[in-house]
Amino acid sequence: MKKASRLSQSKKYFYLSIFVVCITLLNTTTIYAQNRTNNTKPDQTIFAFGGDINDKFVQYVVDLTGKTNPKICYVPTASADNEDNIKYWKYICEKLAIEPHILKVWVSSTHESKTFEETLLDMDAIVVGGGNTLNMLGIWKAQGIDEIMGKALKKGIILAGGSAGSICWFQNGISDSRPVHLSIVDGLAYLPYSNCPHYSDSLKKEIYHQKIKSHEMNSGYASDDLSGILFKNGKFVEAVSKNEINNSYFVTLKNGTIQTEQLKSKILIDKNAISQNSYKAINIDKEVRDFAERNEQDTPLNAFISIKYILANGQSSKLKQLTCNFLQTCMKDDVTDEIISEERRNKILNTYINKILIYNDSLAAVISKISDDFYGIWYFYKEGGKWLSAGEDMGGETIIETEISFREKAAVHLNRIEN
Repeated sequence: MKKASRLSQSKKYFYLSIFVVCITLLNTTTIYAQNRTNNTKPDQTIFAFGGDINDKFVQYVVDLTGKTNPKICYVPTASADNEDNIKYWKYICEKLAIEPHILKVWVSSTHESKTFEETLLDMDAIVVGGGNTLNMLGIWKAQGIDEIMGKALKKGIILAGGSAGSICWFQNGISDSRPVHLSIVDGLAYLPYSNCPHYSDSLKKEIYHQKIKSHEMNSGYASDDLSGILFKNGKFVEAVSKNEINNSYFVTLKNGTIQTEQLKSKILIDKNAISQNSYKAINIDKEVRDFAERNEQDTPLNAFISIKYILANGQSSKLKQLTCNFLQTCMKDDVTDEIISEERRNKILNTYINKILIYNDSLAAVISKISDDFYGIWYFYKEGGKWLSAGEDMGGETIIETEISFREKAAVHLNRIEN
C-alpha cells in the first residue's frame, strides 16, 4: 500500500509540474505578444494635395484619423499666418466633427503657454496651408518646426497639406516662391520623390517635365488643384479628387521621354449624401429658348422654364407666387418689374439645361451651365401638387461634381420641406 501511495503522490507532482510549465509558457507568450504589439511602429501617413485646403480634403484627413472628434492643427506659415486663411479654416471646421487648432509662428513668448513641439505632438493630424514654400521652410528650420514635423510623422500623427503644404513633404517641388521664374524648392524629404502641385497649370507642368528630363529632379507625383494623394510609410496608397477632371499623376523619365501615368481617383462624397440609385436623373441638353414660353409648375422642367421666361421678360413681381414657402417668407412684397435689354434677355434664354434630378417626388434640381467652367443648381420643392422654386445654388466644375453637391444637400432641403 505504501508503494501504491508513493506512486500516486508521484503522479500528482508530475501533473502539477506539467500545469506549472503550461501556465509559465502561457504567461511568457502573452508578455511576448504584448511587447510585440507595443513595439509595432505606427504608420507614417502623409496626404498631399494640389491646391489649398477645402472642406472635402479636411474631412478626408478627419476620416484618416479614425477618431470621432480628432485634434487637427492648421499651420498657415506659408501665408504669413494670413487671417483670411485662418478664418476659412475656422469656417471649414464649423461643419466638421473636429477639435480645431492653429499654429501661428508670428508670436511672442509672453503670450504663448505652449511650445511649438507641445502643440504639434499633441495632435491627431496636422494640415499645412499654401503660400510661399521657401519662406515657410526657412521659418520652420529657424524655429525647429522641421524637426518637430519629423517627430510627429514617426509618432503616427497624420501630416497633410496642399500647394506649399504638399511640396514640403517631398524631396523637392516646383514652386513660385522666388521672384520672376518658377524654380525648384527643397522639401523635408519625408517622401523620396519630387512633387508638382497645381499640375493643371500648364506652365508648372511644363517646367516640372523639363526639370525631370534634365535630371534636376527625380521622378515624382503631381496633382491638380482638387486632387490629392495618400502615402503610407513612403508608398503610394490612393488618389482622391473632388471631381473627374482633377487628377493626380506619377511622372517619370523613360528612355529620355517623360512618361505620365494618371492615377485612378476616388471621388470624395460626404457621408450624409443620398445614394446614386435613390433619385431619378433626366438628361435635357437643350436651351431655354428651345421651349415655348409657359407658366406651369406641373414638372420641375416646366417650372424652371416658366421662371426663366419671367426673368427674360423683366416680370420680377411674378416670381413670388412661383416660390416655395421657405423662400416666400424671405422675399419682399414690393418687387417691381424692370426693362430687360436684348443682350440680357438673350443670355437668360440661352441658359443651357443639362440635367434634372428628382428625389422622393418632393425635391428636384435643375443643373444648368452658368459659365464656361461652372455649373449651377436650381432647386424645386413640391408643395400643393406644384413644383415651386427653392432658389439657386452653386454646383461645381463638372456635371458629376454638381450632381454630388445635390446628393450631399438633399437631406437639408428635405428637412425644410417637412418643416
